[in-house]
Amino acid sequence: MSAVAHQVTWQAPRPLWRGTTPFAARPQLLRFASDDFMEQLLATLAEEPARISDRIARYETWRDPPLAVDLKDPIVRVPLPAPIKEAKRRRFWRSAPSAPPPAAPANKPLKLYQPAHQRYYLVAGTLACQIPGLPERAVEGGHETVGFVLRRLLSDTGSTAADPADLVEYAYVREGDEARWQRVAAGTDLAPGEEQLPLFPLQHRDEAGKPRTIWAGMVPVARREEYLGKTVATTAVSLAAGQMASLKPGAPPAKPNTTVARTAQLRIEVVEPWKALVRAALKAAQEFVTKTPDSEEDDTDRANRVRDYNYQYQHQSWLLLLDLRKWLDDRVPRLSAALSATTLPPNLSTAEQAAWRALNTLTSGGPPPPAGKTKAPSMRDALLHIREFEEQLDAASTHYNETTLADASWPSFHFQLVGMQAPPNKASAATTDGPYKTVLAGGDPFSSTLDPPANDGSVITEPSDSPDATVAVEKLDRFTALLARALPANDESDAQPIPHAMKLRDVLIKTAGDQGLFVIRMVHMNADCGPLHPPTLSSPTERFRLASFFDPEAPVRPITITLPSDTSPSGLRKHGRGAAFVMSDMLCGQVQRAKGLGFIDLVLQVLPWPFHKDIKVGDGGGCKNNDLEIGMICSLSIPIITLCALILLIIIVFLLDFIFRWVPWFIACFPIPKFKAQS
Repeated sequence: MSAVAHQVTWQAPRPLWRGTTPFAARPQLLRFASDDFMEQLLATLAEEPARISDRIARYETWRDPPLAVDLKDPIVRVPLPAPIKEAKRRRFWRSAPSAPPPAAPANKPLKLYQPAHQRYYLVAGTLACQIPGLPERAVEGGHETVGFVLRRLLSDTGSTAADPADLVEYAYVREGDEARWQRVAAGTDLAPGEEQLPLFPLQHRDEAGKPRTIWAGMVPVARREEYLGKTVATTAVSLAAGQMASLKPGAPPAKPNTTVARTAQLRIEVVEPWKALVRAALKAAQEFVTKTPDSEEDDTDRANRVRDYNYQYQHQSWLLLLDLRKWLDDRVPRLSAALSATTLPPNLSTAEQAAWRALNTLTSGGPPPPAGKTKAPSMRDALLHIREFEEQLDAASTHYNETTLADASWPSFHFQLVGMQAPPNKASAATTDGPYKTVLAGGDPFSSTLDPPANDGSVITEPSDSPDATVAVEKLDRFTALLARALPANDESDAQPIPHAMKLRDVLIKTAGDQGLFVIRMVHMNADCGPLHPPTLSSPTERFRLASFFDPEAPVRPITITLPSDTSPSGLRKHGRGAAFVMSDMLCGQVQRAKGLGFIDLVLQVLPWPFHKDIKVGDGGGCKNNDLEIGMICSLSIPIITLCALILLIIIVFLLDFIFRWVPWFIACFPIPKFKAQS
């Protein structure tokens, strides 16, 4: 007998082959609304197999009334004698109606919800021999396997039209840790490397009492974000070509030269924190404006506040300069080696020379440094010497401020990426300065041509994220672009991975207009047959979407959280404190300082003058006993933590209502008579 005596075919589950069933030639999606869905499925197949037609998935939202099948328990709770049980099963077979396909609402494709929404979906079908009568086909195992594949439907032309003819199937292909959506030439083709999800057999008996098998698999709805976040390859590759490539593997394709990963590292580690530092300084500068003429704040108070801000900015600038120097050492070594030059090195490339001139031009912000410190004449000079203090900066456990500036572990020079100058009077804001202003101003070597075009859809032009709308902080990307142009071309095999957010952004741009539609095909494969008998794929299921976790139409899973009933001091003291928080000496010091602060202290810290009052946090050091560093383990009451979380949640929701206007839809409460704290 040959390996394949005749062709096989996938059909709808056999219990649905009754009466007129126009959808019998394709697998069906079964829906369950209970966590014991497997028990319900097995009970249905054991008692009323034809009733799985009630489980066929259909469009629903949380506003719809519960389905009749959800209100009925198919699990037999009372055991019956075998003859009575068999008679009951046969009676149900005779009385069960044929299974009409569920009516789909117009322009509303089927949507599958996640297990978090208390919805579970199985794809089910029958494997049959493709001969008259469609007898059931047994799977021998070993070389013969079954599974199912999830296919994504994307536009063939890039159009956002909903025309079904404009959508083609893409297979989910894995290669090591990477995955992609690979176009298939035809829906009935299996792509090389395509992920096959498992099917499992389910037994039942037909009208005549003969044992039958249907195959089912769990639809991985919860993997939605993974699926939608993968790149798309529009070139189809046949299974035969993939098999030949696995038999005769050639050299892996050369990676293209690029600078994306190294540029992303620079942006995330240096430039984006620099932007945040500038925004914080601009916001702090505005807080010096005093609108009350009788404010008691004098020039000394304002000078002290400016001094403290500059110490903070200097500490943060040292760390950013250190990260920038590390990046230069690893990514642009020739430019890094040229930092010691005092004149433009002729051996650098044009792009490297432009970067060197920029680093040599940028000067520090802030006031003159305190006694014992010097101000680096340029960013180039600061970068040249910053690595001498790398170990000390990484090991620092205190803040750089007035009381710790004499510590020998701090760098001997100042170079502030943003600085602050005291306001001239009470009615004026402080002013900021620093190298960022040179970058934002443009001009050689920060040419405005480095900016993205004004009509670039990836550039946010409004609203501004800067406290001062006249300062375009995002133009600090000119600094990123300038250094990125100096990167030597390579395949970035030694670069750190591109951040997931950037990969996802590129995917979303490439799949813009995607309708988010999927289908499932069931697969039968005989590995011994080779290309003469390729895998057999079923017809596609009904098209569907995968719902996100926060889908507004998703069913709501009932969740009950019983809070402490007796919230009096005498009641709360009865709860044990079983949660242990382990803190280092540094965190211990920060917690100890926070214990001495009250709510009024926190409020006054953020209010403008004359109400403003600075919080003294010291040097930020850890807990000590003489020279002994001390950590701490705290035992906390979970009930009290839960109550605080709820109260803070309510406060924050009402505070942010002026932005989101969400309070009307936040909470609905219902009274419970006679529910007492002490009963």
